[in-house]
This record gives sequence, structure tokens and C-alpha cells, in this order.
Amino acid sequence: MLVREETTVAWGRLARRDNREGGFRVPSIHTNKGRFWPVASTLIAPALIVLAAFSISAAATGGVEADARAAAGASSSSSSKAQADSIARCQPAAPNSAFGEGEWFQFSIQYGAIRAGDALMQVESVETVAGRPCYRLVSKAESNSFFSLFFKVRDRVDSFMDVEELVSRRFSKNTLEGKHKDNFTIDLDHGSGTARYSDGAELELLPCSQDILSAFYYVRTVDLEVGRSVEVPCHADKKNYQLEVKVHRRETVRTPAGQFTCLVIEPLLKSSGVFRQKGRLTIWLTDDEYKIPVLMQSKILVGSVSAILTDMHSPTAGGKYARGPKN
Repeated sequence: MLVREETTVAWGRLARRDNREGGFRVPSIHTNKGRFWPVASTLIAPALIVLAAFSISAAATGGVEADARAAAGASSSSSSKAQADSIARCQPAAPNSAFGEGEWFQFSIQYGAIRAGDALMQVESVETVAGRPCYRLVSKAESNSFFSLFFKVRDRVDSFMDVEELVSRRFSKNTLEGKHKDNFTIDLDHGSGTARYSDGAELELLPCSQDILSAFYYVRTVDLEVGRSVEVPCHADKKNYQLEVKVHRRETVRTPAGQFTCLVIEPLLKSSGVFRQKGRLTIWLTDDEYKIPVLMQSKILVGSVSAILTDMHSPTAGGKYARGPKN
């Protein structure tokens, strides 16, 4: 159970890293199978979305419902060309001091006090994509051994974010959720304003667009202030949309990784009727230049799913958040 505002809490075992394919070991939970079977299918999807990035959460809960043709027809081809010409280079609001190569975060996915799985977010490396140096951002999620009996989850999302311009250059998704598999790649060509899918589809791209994972990292680089909002253009599932991130308040949060003063933010879809949002996602980021995700919580039909920070390593913080793997 999470306790806020200077209170304490007792926690169970932490997730443990290992060397298997760069992954992480997931501890099992022992409980009454009948109790969790009704919530397994509704729990796993929102939990994974919480960890992948906040902009996709609305889509998984029925939040993004759009006609692709209507979205494409919202702006003329001449307007698109003008936009593409104007964004040959996207200038970030400020230089990135929030994250760097080698950073990683481990999370416990919880339904109330029940552990359903574990997840990892990391800046795995710096690689060249389309002739540009890019951070390789990785998000992985696994259901634990108990939940895997009913609804096995093995998800990996990769985003290649331009080191200098802080925009997405490539995005790939490889997921197994129950019996459903989803594997695809998107190349985001900001020079021509085109998103090219591995299935051959080509769609218009908003200027300086982010994907579902790079959007999360981009917001970490922005100067956030309580009472103000940040807007981020995004592209996901062959759709373009504007993401508004509201900064609500400050709170103190304690997790297995420590106690933190946090900014409480909420992502919202902005549209004039093409998109419709349902559900709610709240994120707690450390109130400093690193904006480390401490807690992410998504409402579902009954209760909520939380991703709780259990361990981390942040090289850019100069040791401030440099913790070692737990045994």
C-alpha cells in the first residue's frame, strides 16, 4: 500500500535484475487464484500502458477513438508540406539534463497490495538512426508466474529519440498479451513529415512528434510548474494527436526506492471532437531537474493499477539517485 505525506509503509521483496537477455527476474506471488481471475485481463493491459508511456493509456482503456481518415483530412496537403519544411530541425525547450545512457528504473506493477508483475524502463544505449545519434529508450513488462498462468504478458517497446533534437526517429513494439501478439516498427521522418510503418502504410506526421515512449522522456526535460500545462504532439496507432500534460500539485511519496518530493502530473488528450478520452492516469515525478517517475497510477473499472518504483540508477544525477541492484 502506498502512503503519502510523510508517512511510512512496509514493503515486500524488491524486483531483482539478472543477466538473462538484459532482462529482469520477476518474483512470484502466492495467493488465491479464484480471487484474481476476474481482474487479470483488465489489470495487465492498463499496467503495461502505465509503464510504456502515459500517452497510450487512453487508447488501451478505450480512450482514443478516432477515424483515421478524418484525422488525415483535418489539414490540407499544402499545409502539411509547409509544416514539414518548417521542422527540418526541432529545437527542444531546453538542453537535456534529465536522463542519459545507462539510466534504468525498476517498477512493481500492483493491483492494490497484490503484485501482478514487474517492469523496467531504461536508456539502453546511444545508436545512429537516419544518420542521427539517438537514445535507445526501452520499456519492458512481464506478468509474474502466477498471472502468467491466465494472462501471460511479455512486452517490449523501443523508442529511438534524437539526442540533440529530442524527437522520436523510430519506434518499435513487440508484445505478447494473452494470445494476442503485436509487432511493428514506425520510422518517423520529420524532414518530410511522414510516419512510415513496417506494413507499408505512410501517414502524415505532426511537427516534432513524439511516440508513446519518447513523449514520457521529453516531458522529463521540460521545466514543469504547478498550475501550468505542457503540450506535446504525438503519433501512435496511425493517428496524430496533441497531448496536454497538467501539473497539479506537489506531494511527498515514499516507495521502496526512497522518499521523494514529487510533482503530480496528469496527461490529457486535447482535441475538437475527433478524439475522445476515457479513464485517468496520474504520474508522480521527482521535483528536480531529473523528474524521475516514482509512481504511476491508472484507474480501471474496479480500483486502480499502480507502477511503483522499487530500484533505479541515474548516471546524470551524479550519484544522487545511483542505487545498486537488490539481491
